Amino acid sequence: MKALQVIRHARPTQALELRDVDRPEPAPGQVRVRVEAASLNFNDVDRCYGRRVTYLPPLPFTLGMDVCGEVEAAGDGAEGWVGRRVVALTAMATGGLAELAIAPVDGVFEAPPTASAAEATTFLIPYHTMHLGLFRRARLAAGETLLVHAGASGVGMAAIQLGVARGARVFATAGGPEKTALCRELGADVAIDYKTEDFTERVLELTNERGVDVVCDLVAGPTTAKSWTCTAREGRYLAAGFSDDPENGQTGVPLRPLATANIEIVGVMLGYVSALPPGLRRAGFNPFPREVGDAAHAELLRWWEEKKIRPLLRRTVALGEVASALEDHEARRTTGRTAVEIRA
Repeated sequence: MKALQVIRHARPTQALELRDVDRPEPAPGQVRVRVEAASLNFNDVDRCYGRRVTYLPPLPFTLGMDVCGEVEAAGDGAEGWVGRRVVALTAMATGGLAELAIAPVDGVFEAPPTASAAEATTFLIPYHTMHLGLFRRARLAAGETLLVHAGASGVGMAAIQLGVARGARVFATAGGPEKTALCRELGADVAIDYKTEDFTERVLELTNERGVDVVCDLVAGPTTAKSWTCTAREGRYLAAGFSDDPENGQTGVPLRPLATANIEIVGVMLGYVSALPPGLRRAGFNPFPREVGDAAHAELLRWWEEKKIRPLLRRTVALGEVASALEDHEARRTTGRTAVEIRA
C-alpha cells in the first residue's frame, strides 16, 4: 500500500517520501481503516523535524494522527466496528497518511453522518480536544469570558465555536486583518491582531481591568506569562498547545505569578484509554476513559447537526502535496484546516 513516511529528520519537503509499505494488521482491540481522508496537524511538522513530541517513533515511520474512512478489519474485541464509517485517532498518533491505517478502538467514533470525509477528519482532534479542555478541564460556563490564542488555527476555530455554543463572550487573538476577520466571522465578540496590539492591554481595557475567566493558549512560549496577567482572579489558564515554543512545552515557566494572580493552571491532552497500562501511568500519562469521549462526541454530533460547529476546511491536498502544505502551516500561511484525500 502507499504511505507517506518520514525517512529523515528535516523540513517536511526534505523529510517525507511516498513509499510502498506492507499492509498493517490490527491487533486485539484495534481496527484497520480504509482511509478516505486524513488531516494535517502542527505535530506532523514537529515529527518531521524530530522535535520533542509526546511520541516520536524510530525512522522511517508513517505520518498522520487522525483519519476518516470505513473499518475493513478488526482484531479481537473490535469486530463490531467492521463496515462502519468512522473518524479515528491513529495508533500512537502516526500511520494515518496511508491507504490503510490502524486505530485503537478507544479512539474510534462514528463519523458525522452529513460530513464529507475531508470535513469529518478535520473535526475529530480540534473539537474533542477543545470540548475536553474548555468544558471539563477549564469549566467554562455560559456568561463567562474566554480568550482564545491562535483563533484562526484549526483548534482555535473549534475553541471559538464551542465557546459561542456554550454561551461565553469570546475574545480571540490572530495575526493580521484577514485572520482577525475570520475570528469575528466564527463568532468571536472581539478579535485582536497580536501583530499590532498588546492583547493584555486590550483585554483588560474591555473587561474593566477584571480579565477573562478562561484563557485557551494554543501558542505558549512568551504568550504564557502575558496571558496570566489578563486572567481574572480565580480564572483558569488552559495549556492546550505549544506552537510558538521550540521545546514544545518542555521548558520551565516561573510559577510565582500564578500565586500573585490567584489563578489556576490546567492542561489537556486528547486521548481515551479504557484500561490504562501501569507503565503509561508511571510515565506521567493519565488520559480520560472512553466514556468521557462518548459523552463529548454525543454533544459534538448534536451541535454539528444543529450547525453550531463546523470545521473550516480551507484546503484539500493529495499525498504528494503534503510536504509543501506542512511548510505552509509552519510558516503561518494558512487558516483553518487542511485535509488529505487518499485515493487507493
